[in-house]
Amino acid sequence: MGQKSAAYDSTGAIVAYYDSEISPAPQGVNAIKITDAQWQTCVNNPGYTVVDGELVAPAAPTAAQLLAAAQAIQSATIDAAYAAAIQQSVSFKTAGGVTETFQADAGSQTVLMQATQGYQIAGATPTGFYWKAADNTPVPFTLTDLQGLYQAILAQGWAAFQKRTNLKAEIAAATSVAAVQAINW
Repeated sequence: MGQKSAAYDSTGAIVAYYDSEISPAPQGVNAIKITDAQWQTCVNNPGYTVVDGELVAPAAPTAAQLLAAAQAIQSATIDAAYAAAIQQSVSFKTAGGVTETFQADAGSQTVLMQATQGYQIAGATPTGFYWKAADNTPVPFTLTDLQGLYQAILAQGWAAFQKRTNLKAEIAAATSVAAVQAINW
């Protein structure tokens, strides 16, 4: 392999790497010669720049930058936990006294909402109507049961939303990376 070089733009940001034998830098490109070790370091650690013809390592992140990064990561973790929480199956007791666990994923919620709205318009569920529990057991359901199950799912979502909101407020108010990382679902 040949001599390595780093091409840079008018701000000093490195835009390309070249090798004199494999891919020489085009004429007119601003580039400096670098060692193989420098090239490996730059490739594995983005952020190097060129200042006054010299390779310059990126500045270490400030405490504020580290805190902001930790807050962003923890907020994303809370968002993922929230997305899972609002789709957890719910336990529900029908007017007939049957307690079962019912699915509450997005698809199940959509079907339940459509059935609830449709049977509200019709005024009642048909004779022999049932809803399937999470284990596929058919459970006799009335219109009141459809509404109650939907309310149970909405209550679960509301509780999860409130928890998410509170946790994200705690994350935003945290003043250290350790404090941010201690906030979990």
